[in-house]
Amino acid sequence: MRITLRLMMILILTAAVIGGCGGNSAQNDDGQAATGSAGTKGVEVGTSPGMAAPNFSLVKVAGGELNLADLRGQVVLLDFWDTWCPPCRRALPHLQELSVENPDGFVVVGVALGNEGAAKVKAYVENNGFTFPMLYGNQDVFVRFGVQSLPTTFLVDGDGVIRHKWIGGQPKAEYEREIKKLLAG
Repeated sequence: MRITLRLMMILILTAAVIGGCGGNSAQNDDGQAATGSAGTKGVEVGTSPGMAAPNFSLVKVAGGELNLADLRGQVVLLDFWDTWCPPCRRALPHLQELSVENPDGFVVVGVALGNEGAAKVKAYVENNGFTFPMLYGNQDVFVRFGVQSLPTTFLVDGDGVIRHKWIGGQPKAEYEREIKKLLAG
């Protein structure tokens, strides 16, 4: 089982590196930025819009643990990222702004791959003043969510159902539009 998880993580990391860790936003056949599903051709592994988000319990960079199920009732923007990924580093300040601008019924959660180690993740989070929950990810969570490229971001409604999946960093306005729709309910 451990060998299988390690092989899956190697495949995920290889895909992220080859794909420029997410690069630009995915596009549909019309050349428009894709929203909703992954926006990529081929078989999709893991989760997609309309599916329940897999529950997890992960250690927070600031200490303690966060269980995704404990956030039920809130809209959650769940961002999978890492310190070595340029599109991730460009997107995180926008996510910080969103977390401050939409405090009621909404939470941003970052899940770091931690390829460069936990100390690097912690230093990056602290040096950039991110105040939303940042978690140390693990292979199991990345595999269960089908994260193949970084950043990959999920918008989860208050019932724990994934409503959008974005691969690659998106403009703040893209996230904001979909968040406001769910918050307006």
